[in-house]
Order: sequence, then structure tokens, then C-alpha cells
Amino acid sequence: MKEEYLLLGYITDAFSLDGTFKVLSKTDFASKRYQKGKEVFLYQPNTKQRMTVIVESYRGNGQFDFVKVQGVNSKEEALEFKGYEIHALKDYQILDKDHYYYTDLVGCQVLDDKGKVLGKVSLVEEFPAQLTLRVKREGKQPDFLVPFVKAFIKSVDIEKKQIIINVIGGLL
Repeated sequence: MKEEYLLLGYITDAFSLDGTFKVLSKTDFASKRYQKGKEVFLYQPNTKQRMTVIVESYRGNGQFDFVKVQGVNSKEEALEFKGYEIHALKDYQILDKDHYYYTDLVGCQVLDDKGKVLGKVSLVEEFPAQLTLRVKREGKQPDFLVPFVKAFIKSVDIEKKQIIINVIGGLL
């Protein structure tokens, strides 16, 4: 199976003199991803180079994570990684039953309970009440939104890239 990486965040700056990164967080599992001793990957988007590092320490504060890795021991060294992304390998074991990575949902066909294709998931959006799937239809029809809750989602098959939904009046 091909290794797949998830974006944990963007290194925006050095945080302290000891080489800690200030990271704009893009993960819901920061405390699990940045556990001491875990491997993460520093990725340079321009060159597509990826290097493995080991987490020394982590703390979160709002939208930022502060991550110290082995081998980066000064503010100057940390600044060399400004603009890099931090990645982790996808780990399906940390997901609870009926939970999915957003990247796995994007691109799934959305079907009604009779098997009619309604469109494809183009985006997973986070709203205060729940996650919502943005479904792009073919042609010039406008996108529609499906709340990612049991009342609407009948089944999800990531391997087949299909989501079957319960269509109620006004949804489409």
C-alpha cells in the first residue's frame, strides 16, 4: 500500500531560542500527532523534499502548535524551515468507528438510496453544528450541502469511493 501523508500544519516562524517551530495547525489530532518520540515529516513544497524528524515536545495554543523536534536546536535553525509543511503518515488506527479523514471523503460519489448518482464530494466543511459535505453536481447545477450526520448519511464506503445519502425534501 502506498504511503499517504496528512498535513498537520505550516511552519510560520521560530517560537523560541531552542528551535521550537510555530506551526499554523491544520489537524484535529495535534496532541496525538505530536507525542514525544513520534515521527513527523518536514516537507518543502517547492522542492518536494521530505525529511523525517522526531518530536521532542509539543504544546498547543489556539490555532497554533509549538513543536520542538530533534536536531533543530536554535532559532536560526528553526527559521531555515519557515514555509515548510509538517506531515504525518495516515494512521487509520487513531480514528473511531464511522470517522474518516476529510481527504478520503473528497472525491467520493454521492448517491441516493436508489443508486442514482447525485454528484461528487468536492469539500468537507466544518460548521459549528456539524461537518458538511459540499457536493458538486455535473453541468451547471449548483452545489448542494449534506450534513455529515446519521439522519442524512446512510453509508460510507471509502474503498469504493461512494457515499449513500438519505435525500429529504429541500436538500437538492
